[in-house]
Amino acid sequence: MILAHERFLIGLDGGIIPAGKESQDILNDDEAAGEDELDIIDALRSVSGKYDIEDFNRAKLTKHIAHDLKILKPIHQLVAPITPAQDAKLQTLKQWLAKPDILGKKQIIFTQYADTAQYLYNQITAGSDRDDIEVIHSNSGKDKGRLVQRFAPKANDNYQLKPGETELNTLIATDILAEGLNLQDGDMIINYDLHWNPVKLIQRFGRIDRIGTEKETIYGYNFLPELGIEKNLSLKEKLQHRIQEIHETIGEDSAILDNSEQLNENAMYAIYEQSQGKQLNFFDRESTEVINLTDAEEKLRQIQRDDPDEFDRIVNLPNGIRTAKLAQETGTFVFCESSNINDPSAKRYPQLFLLDRDGKEISRDISKILSIITAQENTPTALLLQTHNQTVTQTLHKFSKEVKQRQSEQRDFKLTPAQKYILRELEKLFKDDTEEQLKSTINELVKTVKSIHNPTILRELKIIKDNASTGQSLLSKLFYLYQQYNLKTQLNSEPEPKNDLSISNIVCSSALQGFD
Repeated sequence: MILAHERFLIGLDGGIIPAGKESQDILNDDEAAGEDELDIIDALRSVSGKYDIEDFNRAKLTKHIAHDLKILKPIHQLVAPITPAQDAKLQTLKQWLAKPDILGKKQIIFTQYADTAQYLYNQITAGSDRDDIEVIHSNSGKDKGRLVQRFAPKANDNYQLKPGETELNTLIATDILAEGLNLQDGDMIINYDLHWNPVKLIQRFGRIDRIGTEKETIYGYNFLPELGIEKNLSLKEKLQHRIQEIHETIGEDSAILDNSEQLNENAMYAIYEQSQGKQLNFFDRESTEVINLTDAEEKLRQIQRDDPDEFDRIVNLPNGIRTAKLAQETGTFVFCESSNINDPSAKRYPQLFLLDRDGKEISRDISKILSIITAQENTPTALLLQTHNQTVTQTLHKFSKEVKQRQSEQRDFKLTPAQKYILRELEKLFKDDTEEQLKSTINELVKTVKSIHNPTILRELKIIKDNASTGQSLLSKLFYLYQQYNLKTQLNSEPEPKNDLSISNIVCSSALQGFD
């Protein structure tokens, strides 16, 4: 950053506004650090003719860049002396990995950042000839499918190692491995940093805590924020708030961070257990290209910069467009999206589907699907399959049902843990009792509990939950509250919840015509 800022000032002094991708490449080129100012000015001038410096406030811009440099240089002086040996977090990780009870574990070390993943790999393997550890991230260029098979051969059709290959015991990865993969040969997850989205933590653990695991215990370790950072940013508090939002939306699903969180195994299964079968064998046999959403967004930005007319054409494409291309195996890609009729500005819900030749869902993993549907200008096209429209329509129906289910869950998103506990217990009573009068009463109580917003009554419900009241004891306490607070009148005066009318659309679809 210091180098880029200094070169930016050189450009300003030379009457140049160093803006645009080509200019940024020159500003950030470490290998050209020894070039003199005239060479830098010549290089910038050759690619920066798009902007006229007279259109800018050069004096103010120069002042601001110089001010940033005054901040960046002291920061660099503070961090420059820090070597890996002085990196307390790294050393803590290495000490844990060397513990006898961890040495025998098969582990995945997750980090949010590609640079951090590569740094950890370089430091952990420094001075050793270990061949049982690997790293993968968006810039590594490594075959994700092959690394997954080497790490979890049992979970991937008892994959047979090729000559020269060794089974991996440690994988260092970004969230490129957090979705849609079978890694249940492993028994340990280490989160080197806490992802801001708790669902990512669920997905990470879901790679090894899956049906088919032979491990009785899955171990998870989290590096919590450094105390000074936590004090200033309250990161853990923000994470716990996000977790609570998730609980209120889809139920109490996971003890992600601490023991106070309750685990509902059935709900947790629904979140992270994906379709079983030969996931890695479909479209992934020899794939080496890994594309994530960030890569796709960058591609669109590049089109917007280099070919504005083409970008406008893409933006204005109608829903429902279809295409077909040659692919490794036959299948279908479908992109569905739902929107709220009552609120067009509300956040839309998108979903990508990858289906096999029979229309069976294979994956919803964004990186995998983007890698498969990516095409170049010379990629061979193909004819639509005869069953294409039928497959797409069936997928839309499936998606519409899921949208309705999501809406049903979200309507109760404000229920407290106590309300959810009581509703579960009432459901058990309803199933166990055959007396119609009592069932009618339970139904009335269910509606009442869902409608409660009064803080005083909610505290009463919390006491019921804390005392773990069940059966007739629970009914007696609820009857008491029903009468004491005149809840029947309150229930009758509650307005009907607004129905969130949604519409589901096919954004686009693609037939994948295989060579098989």
